[in-house]
Amino acid sequence: MKFVFRKTGEARSEVTSSQSDNLERGTDIEQYWTGHNVTRHRSFADAEASLQDFHWRNAQYFGYIDLMPVSRADGLAVLDFGCGPGYDLVGFATHSHPARLIGVDVSATSLAEAKNRLNLHGAEPELYHHDVTLGPLPIEDRAIDLVHSSGVLHHMSDMAPALRELRRVLKPGGRAQIMVYHADSLWAHLYVAYERQIVQGIDTGLDLAAAFQKSTDGPDCPIARCYTQRQFVDIITEFGFELETFGVAVSAWEMSLLHKRYAAIMDPRLPRQSRDFLAALHFDTHGLPLICPGVHAGIDACFRFRAV
Repeated sequence: MKFVFRKTGEARSEVTSSQSDNLERGTDIEQYWTGHNVTRHRSFADAEASLQDFHWRNAQYFGYIDLMPVSRADGLAVLDFGCGPGYDLVGFATHSHPARLIGVDVSATSLAEAKNRLNLHGAEPELYHHDVTLGPLPIEDRAIDLVHSSGVLHHMSDMAPALRELRRVLKPGGRAQIMVYHADSLWAHLYVAYERQIVQGIDTGLDLAAAFQKSTDGPDCPIARCYTQRQFVDIITEFGFELETFGVAVSAWEMSLLHKRYAAIMDPRLPRQSRDFLAALHFDTHGLPLICPGVHAGIDACFRFRAV
């Protein structure tokens, strides 16, 4: 297994002011994600416990595993960009037979946890400790068939370095499946705008975007943005990607609050934007909320792009 602790740019004797800002920002972000990760630093006794947790987590987001599949990567070179403690690496290792499996993350502790977890499954991915804002990915040009990035790009102050690098390492015609937080969601308009800001009185002085940032990955999370479908597509297509499919996963947490929808609509303190959003929802045959046919009102916006 390759377990490489590398930060491109550390060896340079001269650092520009822009690079210095990136280094400081990168250090702050690394420190946060060293203390906070999706498993809360949980360890697993054996492969069965690891797989049970993998399936449990996916079950918390209705439709996620179909929109961000790990079972269709036989023979492919797969890069999990922002792999954290290895949830989706486990998925690829146990539900596919990739020719090459690579994980990259800014957190050394999460990578160590990923290494230990993958060892339970007899898998040996390449793991790289790397901050893409400080230098190129340690991967060759046009070496990757599939980029998988789940819940990562919305935590970056500037996605451009990552998107340039992901496009560089993708083969022509290669695919990228990316999840970012969804602005048109129950999370934003029911949980944040109503339950947190009005019912619980949390972050009452903040606008919705700022209050959203504090609601997802801890109140001290450095950056957490959400996007509409159009906003994110407009950003990423500038870097040589073409949208193929789009879908949204709805979290069980959002559904647990759905019964408060009418109370929120009736509350005069709820901003009109959120009231109109909640009033306009309709529902599929499974009871999941939709903003339009085929597009759910959930937190996980899942995109599939082709490199052009």
